[in-house]
Amino acid sequence: MYLRIVTIKCPNQTAKKALKLHYNEVVQEQMKVGLIKQTTVDISDTNFIAVKYWISKSHIEKSRKNWIKVSKEFNEMGAIVSGVGGESNINMLNYFNNHI
Repeated sequence: MYLRIVTIKCPNQTAKKALKLHYNEVVQEQMKVGLIKQTTVDISDTNFIAVKYWISKSHIEKSRKNWIKVSKEFNEMGAIVSGVGGESNINMLNYFNNHI
């Protein structure tokens, strides 16, 4: 599994709301090419983090062109987008694992 953490710093609360809505549309498209799960974490009034779980690094590469376009759109709206990623392992409570 490949995990990617994307930080999006927005210029204000209104931009954050708009960017989160757009981001959710992007996530739906990425799920068609290998995104397994995505978790959004509000870290302040104007910033959020997205934790994205991909099948593999090759799957994230399939959506790279679309992501570059979206990232540019976010930048044009005044957001600062950064991300890191890598191979990952997930440890989960067995009971909870049955409910995913």
